[in-house]
Amino acid sequence: MQLSPPPLADGALFRDAAGRYCASLAGHRFYSAFQPIFYKGGSLFGYEALLRVVDEGGEWQPPDRYLGGLAPEQAQLADRLARLIHVRNFAQSSQDGCLTLNLLAATVQEDHSGRSHLPMLKTLLQTVELDSGGVIFEIPEFEVEHHGAPLLDGLRHASDMGFGLAVDDFGALGSRHGKTSELCPDILKIDRSLLLDYMAGETQRLPALLELGWQIGCRMLVEGVETVEQLEAMRALGVELYQGFFLGRPGELPVLRQL
Repeated sequence: MQLSPPPLADGALFRDAAGRYCASLAGHRFYSAFQPIFYKGGSLFGYEALLRVVDEGGEWQPPDRYLGGLAPEQAQLADRLARLIHVRNFAQSSQDGCLTLNLLAATVQEDHSGRSHLPMLKTLLQTVELDSGGVIFEIPEFEVEHHGAPLLDGLRHASDMGFGLAVDDFGALGSRHGKTSELCPDILKIDRSLLLDYMAGETQRLPALLELGWQIGCRMLVEGVETVEQLEAMRALGVELYQGFFLGRPGELPVLRQL
């Protein structure tokens, strides 16, 4: 991977030596990584696109910390740039399955009327020959439960336009999951802490949350599977979807066609 290309204007897209799309913003470079998601039986469901941030000195930065340190307008620009490179890189790989994309709550709230982000993304997906029905927007449960109507309205608008919805870190909060249940996303991603608690002997809360998800019509995904014992325990509970280092670490996808 080319980590120190010549200086570029903020917001610019460029390709690395392998032909993968990258971006430049505020002295940092953005790269895509993709972590696979699997069905219970082992076949591929799709990939979660993850942002990798590198500073001017070539040091990797935690994406959440980097985005949290930006002014709101720059953070939303970074959010959009990440999706631009993720979609292009996924399309260039010609991989099967769904693509999940993380969203900032501010992006959803600003674009909930559909004036900018969603139509632009739809156009991009058409250009690279990807179906919006295979693209899933992912947002943490904390954001869903602690924001008002504009966030829920924005997510519903995305669903109406054909995108899937996933709520991440489900169960990490000590809440009643009221807004999450009201939203009724396509996928609930169980927070890894519940998996660890279950394996340590706390066997009540995780099954109860799985039952809640099934009752509201969600597909359930368990995150952070790192051992065969964890995998088998979650299979025994009937979890449908799986993600974690034991099954596949985040990495680059091959460039099979250049767009």
